[in-house]
Amino acid sequence: MKLYRNSLRNKLVIFLLFAIIIPISTSIILTYNYTKETVKEDYIQDNTTLIYQGSTNILNYANRINQTSLLLYQDYYQDIDFIRNIRSLQKMFQYGLTSSKEKSEIERILQQMANSLQEVKQIHLYMDKEDISFRYAYNLPRSSQGQTFDPAFTKQTDVYIESTHPSHPYGISKFPFETQEAVITIHRKILDAPSSDSLGTLSIDIKMDMITEISEMLYTFGAEQLYLLNQDGSIIYSSEANDMTNTASYPWVDAILNQPASSGNYEYQDANFDGIHLYQTISTPFAEWTLVKRVPYEQLYKNARQLTLINSLVVSIFLIIAVVATLYISFHFTSPIKQLIRYINKIESGQLDAQLDTNRADEIGILSRRFHQMMQRLNQLINKEYRLEIANKTNQLKALQAQVNPHFMNNALQSIGTLALQNNQKKIYSLISSLGKMMRYQMSTNETLVPLSAEIDYVKSYLDLQSQRFDEKLQFHVDIEEETRRIQVPRMILQPIVENCFKHGFVKQNNVGEIRISAKLHGNNLLVVSVEDNGVGMDSQQLESIQALLNRLHTWDDGLGTNSIGLINVISRLRLYFSKNTQITMDARQPQGLKVTLAVPLEEGVNRS
Repeated sequence: MKLYRNSLRNKLVIFLLFAIIIPISTSIILTYNYTKETVKEDYIQDNTTLIYQGSTNILNYANRINQTSLLLYQDYYQDIDFIRNIRSLQKMFQYGLTSSKEKSEIERILQQMANSLQEVKQIHLYMDKEDISFRYAYNLPRSSQGQTFDPAFTKQTDVYIESTHPSHPYGISKFPFETQEAVITIHRKILDAPSSDSLGTLSIDIKMDMITEISEMLYTFGAEQLYLLNQDGSIIYSSEANDMTNTASYPWVDAILNQPASSGNYEYQDANFDGIHLYQTISTPFAEWTLVKRVPYEQLYKNARQLTLINSLVVSIFLIIAVVATLYISFHFTSPIKQLIRYINKIESGQLDAQLDTNRADEIGILSRRFHQMMQRLNQLINKEYRLEIANKTNQLKALQAQVNPHFMNNALQSIGTLALQNNQKKIYSLISSLGKMMRYQMSTNETLVPLSAEIDYVKSYLDLQSQRFDEKLQFHVDIEEETRRIQVPRMILQPIVENCFKHGFVKQNNVGEIRISAKLHGNNLLVVSVEDNGVGMDSQQLESIQALLNRLHTWDDGLGTNSIGLINVISRLRLYFSKNTQITMDARQPQGLKVTLAVPLEEGVNRS
């Protein structure tokens, strides 16, 4: 996050990537969802029509099956001989067989019924009056005494359809070449019309060829599933080969049969399927069938996913190009800014004559060149002002040297001191020696930093002179630790503080003045120097005011001038040479007096000779 906040290049890259990726990704997602919904709606609409057409064809075929089973009751058939045989058969059911010839007529009628529908595999006929069963299959008749097969009619039905099952010989001996195959069977009672008395039963096995042919036009093999269900949930037809003879009920079958509408669609999901069911109810003369088409979402949205994948690949290629272009643009625009930053860093380190090479002709190149020209002019002005300042200082120094030559002054003081010794004036000699030390210390301008011991020696000389002024009413004590003596400090940081003791502390005071100077190290990295006196001190309000002023200063204040003396000058120079954390504190002494403390942080390995 910090890298993002501090880098224009990273911000530009991230912004451009978001500006490209988010719209394109959103467009792909919206397009995919819209395509999915459109494909779903179109598929449902097209397949609803297809299922309806298929159900119509199945209904027409069911009507043909029903008509075949009703041929025993109809006398409008075009074949006059068949009509005559049907009427004769009806009498046989009512009064029984009176000759073997009538048995042959029954077998011919069964043959004609079998030939009326191509998909008839076999017919079973049972006559109650004679208690005899007939079977016609493979264009051959057979009969057997007794009821060889009893259909499972309910009390409410005279006809029902048996779902898909393997064909069987109905209890009558098999033919040598007989084969077993899946069939549906229509079972019908033969009634003594117009009464409801039963004269026998008729069972017709219908091969699945026509139903399979119609059904296979309604679904895509391997991708979709199609089922034709009986009203009890058993399977008439299934696109899955394993389900053709499986009458076990599935959970979704119950859901289909419980739908309130006769046709429609709904979403369904279980452990094995996730997709859409389209269904259409078929009301046949003998039962209600339901045609169901199951379409998994995986197949339904296959084309939509493929289209989206193609679009995604195309978009990804252009996205990669856009990302590369984004990175190129970002680096192309930010590289000169980075170069300018490096140039500014060199200037901050003091290399004002650093060079900036740029060949760009755009706004960034113009900015870089203008900035470089500005720094060159600024460097020239600084050099000019610096040389002028050096010249002025040189002239001032020469003027001072001309007025008071240090060597002349030192020689003169030595001569006066020698004369004082010759006249046995040791006190005068001591004062002259102290004054000479002070002058040499002040006139030694080559060194900005001096050891703390040199600063202490200078203050001692100053105090020796002040002792003469106060006529022995001044005592001073110096206590510095040995390890503090070599620490380098700016010149003249103690003398202004000591001088304040005489300016403000010992005014109108008759008792003996006392000054204590101490220096020690705290923790090997903090130099603490204190100056104490027993003067009149300050009131608390004045102390707080001066302390607040000192705390507000952070660096050297040019307005004070280097010739200024006092606490402000001292703390400003210490913070300039050392650390802005350098502190100067003023505390009242008891019973009277003032204590000034300097706390100077020392860097490791620095400020020590």
